[in-house]
Amino acid sequence: MRNLILACVALAACIEYAAAVNCTVLADGNYELGCRSFAKCTGGQVSIVDCPNDMVYNNKTGVCDDAANVAAPCGNLIDCSNSPDGRYADKDQNCKTWYTCQDNKFLGHNFCPEGTVFDEGLATCNWEDAVAPPCGTLTGGK
Repeated sequence: MRNLILACVALAACIEYAAAVNCTVLADGNYELGCRSFAKCTGGQVSIVDCPNDMVYNNKTGVCDDAANVAAPCGNLIDCSNSPDGRYADKDQNCKTWYTCQDNKFLGHNFCPEGTVFDEGLATCNWEDAVAPPCGTLTGGK
């Protein structure tokens, strides 16, 4: 059941990513979606490319690459060996990215949409003024 849920989450993310990249208005090329995948626009059509497990997307070269060759956050692999399964704000990136730990493995970084930060309480990106510090600016009374 757990694998089915993970597969559904991954499929939903791919559909969401594909919908977020409109290749009819973009030049042919690769567009970063997250650290582990990118959208490839060809002739107005989008396809999602997932990097192999030991690689991340390098937005300088436009291809999957060894993490040692890629700047943070994508080149920053997190040690999840002692972390419970879940999504975590990457505080080193001012919570504008988040990462997933599953079965003591780091599954990669993802980006929050512009103007949002990762809300660990909701396990999703949220407006900065709706998220408590250290990621957001929410103060008591809201």
